[in-house]
Amino acid sequence: MHIKTPDMGAFFLRKDLTKRIYSIKRLAAMPHVLTRLLSALATPDVSINKLSEIIENDQALTAKVLSLANSAFYGFSQEVTTIKRAATLIGMHELELLALGAGFGDFFNMKKTPERFNGRALWQHCLAVSWLSKELATVTGSFSPSEVMVAGLLHDLGKLVLICHLKEEMEEVLALTDQGVSPHEAERRLGVEHTRIGALLARRWNLPALLQEAIAKHHNPTPSDPFYASTSLVFLGDYMAHKLGFGLAAPPKGAEPDGHFKANQLNQINLKPLLNKAKENVPDRLQMVGIMVTI
Repeated sequence: MHIKTPDMGAFFLRKDLTKRIYSIKRLAAMPHVLTRLLSALATPDVSINKLSEIIENDQALTAKVLSLANSAFYGFSQEVTTIKRAATLIGMHELELLALGAGFGDFFNMKKTPERFNGRALWQHCLAVSWLSKELATVTGSFSPSEVMVAGLLHDLGKLVLICHLKEEMEEVLALTDQGVSPHEAERRLGVEHTRIGALLARRWNLPALLQEAIAKHHNPTPSDPFYASTSLVFLGDYMAHKLGFGLAAPPKGAEPDGHFKANQLNQINLKPLLNKAKENVPDRLQMVGIMVTI
């Protein structure tokens, strides 16, 4: 069945912004290794051998993933020296998250972000949303945990573009927030909404339609969306991350979770164990941001 990519017809950015984004050579295409990783993760039951082969073809990514696997978070008594060994010890989902987090962490140079913006906190939020979305997908059984995990990790792609490549616009957003305007409203007023910027880049990169929709609509998924099942889980992961304190700002006004909990039948499930697990697991996991991202 052919599924359309998200409708971009309603996505209006500030008049000059699309041209500017398209003129940034760094954003012309994703690194080849990330393209191959995303393609592999969209394949059902991708093998450890395939994933390992993709990672090991990139020396820098291999070094960073092994550094993460040997971090205090996992606490292995013996050094992990191969990607396959890492996959065996930490599991495929973890390896996928580490590889993508490290790859995108390198691609977006956080050293060039506005000084007043907390780049580390943004990456911590993305990791938290990724973990929570994956856990929700596991609980519901309605969608591939791997694909939802990736969607959670990349949901704020537009913010990464803003802080790394559109710093003047980001400074304008910060100036409005200094006056008490919410970040989401500031972006809207200036015509630089991160969901729209992220959707534009996701489409340019020809990311899978599922990821395009999660990036474009993670603040306002609707049941008629082609990938509502996954996008609504990312919305809920984002909402829960903010509620647990893993976020830069409160969810935008109107972001009501009840309907999405009900649509995924999560209103009938006791989520307290998951929230308790998140409180214990996520803070330790966030320590890995320092290895994933050079800040």
